[in-house]
Amino acid sequence: MSSLYEYRIEKDHIREHLNKYTKKAFSLLPKYQTPIILDIGCGTGVATVELAKLSKGHITGIDIDETSLNILQRKIKEKGLENQISIIKDSILTLDFPEESFDIIWAEGSLFVLGYENSLKKWRRFLKPNGFLVTHDENRDISKKLEVISKYGFTYISHFLILDRLWWIEYYIPLERLIQEFQSKYPNDPELRNELQRDLIEIDNCKSKTVVCSSFFAVLQKI
Repeated sequence: MSSLYEYRIEKDHIREHLNKYTKKAFSLLPKYQTPIILDIGCGTGVATVELAKLSKGHITGIDIDETSLNILQRKIKEKGLENQISIIKDSILTLDFPEESFDIIWAEGSLFVLGYENSLKKWRRFLKPNGFLVTHDENRDISKKLEVISKYGFTYISHFLILDRLWWIEYYIPLERLIQEFQSKYPNDPELRNELQRDLIEIDNCKSKTVVCSSFFAVLQKI
């Protein structure tokens, strides 16, 4: 196991502290028997695995990062989720599926790739009639974002905030400790060092208020 692989697995354990918000967002949806879900930008699959538990349906996870998908594949095997989770290595930029393929599209932290409005515009056709799009995005211009959803064929169901202090307590403080641990444990691994540096920059930006650290979940329905 590479040090980068090990770091991402340990980082996932911290990220799992936020699964309660994934669960809260899922609870805002109507009851499905076995929904077909597309998880866009699934990464190492923290939310993907949680969705499999919550939904009892089938989840297709999409991501471009091979290391992250390898970690998700390992989780699928360890947890016996081979019949519930499928993985596709693909870019969000070139994402394509037959129209009306999914009951739910789940997008945690992936709307920035296309932008909020472009994401709604391009992903809507993948949803079945009256299907749902669940987004998790930075807490910026929420009112403007929610105002435009009807323009792209959605109606608003609900939303809620995750405040920056919760991000600090539940994610960034333990992540900072983990980074320090891996800096000491693997001081000479350039690939790991680059990843640790990226995460440190994210933490520093939040500390300095350079970026928005709070976020919001929104549940939208296709009309």
